[in-house]
Amino acid sequence: MQTNSMPDELLSLRDQIDALDDELLLILAKRFEVTARVGKLKADKGLDSVDEEREKQKLIDLRTRAEEKALNPEFVLNLFNMIFAEVVGNHRAYLT
Repeated sequence: MQTNSMPDELLSLRDQIDALDDELLLILAKRFEVTARVGKLKADKGLDSVDEEREKQKLIDLRTRAEEKALNPEFVLNLFNMIFAEVVGNHRAYLT
């Protein structure tokens, strides 16, 4: 379907989605800035790059919060597991 033949309401909704996607990327970038500081601090203090207890508790909390917001908890957990894996990989880079 051509853009010029789409209803204005659809175009407006897509614009809103694009803006939300930009916000998600901005929040993700900010999160990685903070986790980079955490990784450097852990490396400086000789701490493990993974805190399994914190991660476990965080996932429990995220599941609850996802359910409260009527989001698919498995999707949310998968998303955050990917984020956590990226963070841990970044933290391990500070150890080398």
